[in-house]
Amino acid sequence: MHSAYINGKDIKIGTAISVVGKSVAPGEILALEYPNKSQVSGKVISASHNELEVEISSETWRLRPHAPSDDTIHNDLSDKDATFWTVQAKL
Repeated sequence: MHSAYINGKDIKIGTAISVVGKSVAPGEILALEYPNKSQVSGKVISASHNELEVEISSETWRLRPHAPSDDTIHNDLSDKDATFWTVQAKL
């Protein structure tokens, strides 16, 4: 299981998510936490260095690496080994 932190009040296109750990694999579970401390779990469907597909609350989302130059403020409660992702599409 990996901890993950969401930068907004909901998951939608453009939402940034920080994931603790350098890599995740298909079948692993993400413990996602919102800024208000509410939590939900997600299951990694597929994973590569440039794309994640995650099922969260019966919806599947495609995430791409979040560019460090992006102006989005992260809910970065993770550590220095976090990876940052941006929601690109609902599948």
